[in-house]
Amino acid sequence: MATHSKLKAIKKLPDYYSAEDGSLWSKKISPRYNPTGELRLVKPKKHLSGYLYYGLFVGKGDDKRRLWYRAHRLVYEAYNGEIPYYDSDGNRLDVHHVNHDRQDNRLSNLRLVTHLENCKNKKKKL
Repeated sequence: MATHSKLKAIKKLPDYYSAEDGSLWSKKISPRYNPTGELRLVKPKKHLSGYLYYGLFVGKGDDKRRLWYRAHRLVYEAYNGEIPYYDSDGNRLDVHHVNHDRQDNRLSNLRLVTHLENCKNKKKKL
């Protein structure tokens, strides 16, 4: 389990933090379940594609809504900044799992590659 000192804030999602081990933490758990406001582990859901997703609440009051995010993209962005949609040559970019395990979202297992590279890597695995 990650220690609180190694957590990195996710800029676009206030109150949510990522750890290098791929876990997600938050203070934004309902006061009913987290009355002291301490950091708590957020549990992901597994998509049929094999990726882990988080349903995170953003906004407050009437503007509060749940948005779904892929876990690997949140971890990558927390440590490396926002993921650009295209590189300088106009190639679409993806976050690639180096070991091909879609549930292994450790920072050391994630790298930014072009969409074409990502597709080639998928074929190698099969």
